[in-house]
Amino acid sequence: MLSKTSQPIRSAIVFCNRTKPEARRMMGQVVSILRRGGVRVSICADPRDGGALIQADLAVALGGDGTMLRAARLLAPHSVPLLGINTGHLGFLSGTDLPGFRRGYRNLLSGRFLIEERRMISVEVRRRGRLCFGPRLALNDCVIRCGKQARAILLRVRSGSRFVADYFGDGLIVSTPTGSTAYALAASGPIVDPRLDVLLIAPICPHTLTQRPLIVSAGHTFAVQLSARHPGEAAQVLVSLDGQIDCPLRMGDEVRARRYDKPLRLVLDRGYSYYQVLREKLRWAST
Repeated sequence: MLSKTSQPIRSAIVFCNRTKPEARRMMGQVVSILRRGGVRVSICADPRDGGALIQADLAVALGGDGTMLRAARLLAPHSVPLLGINTGHLGFLSGTDLPGFRRGYRNLLSGRFLIEERRMISVEVRRRGRLCFGPRLALNDCVIRCGKQARAILLRVRSGSRFVADYFGDGLIVSTPTGSTAYALAASGPIVDPRLDVLLIAPICPHTLTQRPLIVSAGHTFAVQLSARHPGEAAQVLVSLDGQIDCPLRMGDEVRARRYDKPLRLVLDRGYSYYQVLREKLRWAST
């Protein structure tokens, strides 16, 4: 959902990937511009500092999509809008770059920008019926995959109360529309418009070649159970959220993914077009 906002920005929190020299260099410039505009700025040195998040009118992420993903999981529960400033890499989630920020910061601070709501998923793991992991958030995807050993795993999948299929292969990706241009794309999944309220299910190297990526309603909890094909089987399997948070699975564990009730509020330029992003980032030919 795209919406305009008229609330002026009075306070901001900045996330910076300090491992990237370009992000560190940009941080000083961005903070200086915000403060010249009368904005109170704090730097997120400790992600556990929930007070700074709650008080912020805006969050700014400097780095790449990895920085955006980390910030998104912190910000979505507080409904703080997030602006990504790309440091020159792929940056599917970034709303602008540094020159664009310089040109448009007055509109930003006065509240003249767009908000696009991006759906997130909440993931938990149940072991013998008891919660052993989560719930944790993901903006892109939840990936269930074989671990160190190169062997196929069996995953039994339900959508709500309905059985979907057994998947035998290297694993399964449960992706949001936003994540359809991430790992799911490499697994031959379709690109999904981020405004749709759906989940994308993409098998990873399935042994049944007719099993293809599937788009399902996000209105039901999606459950994936790690199952044994033979008695005593003990595969090494991980569930990974956004490629940043991992949890090892045991045979019989069930991973449950559902739509999170609060969307990420992504700040975009007023001239934003998702199709333009696809053309530029994926190098689609244009006439």
